[in-house]
Amino acid sequence: MKLKINGEIKEFEGNLKNISELLKALNVNSKFVAVELNGSVVYKENFETTEVKDGDKVEVVSFVGGG
Repeated sequence: MKLKINGEIKEFEGNLKNISELLKALNVNSKFVAVELNGSVVYKENFETTEVKDGDKVEVVSFVGGG
């Protein structure tokens, strides 16, 4: 499966079913990110039900605290 993530093509073995599986494969904590799939924002409560398909464009933005 090939996805364009943050402007970079990444390949994954097998198929990822949803945004949650994608974030796990990327070693990203889903609590601290915003996700856009093919130009549309995906809300956290929909990570488990939002499917990803070969060729999708995904933007993952991490929140960083500071002071």
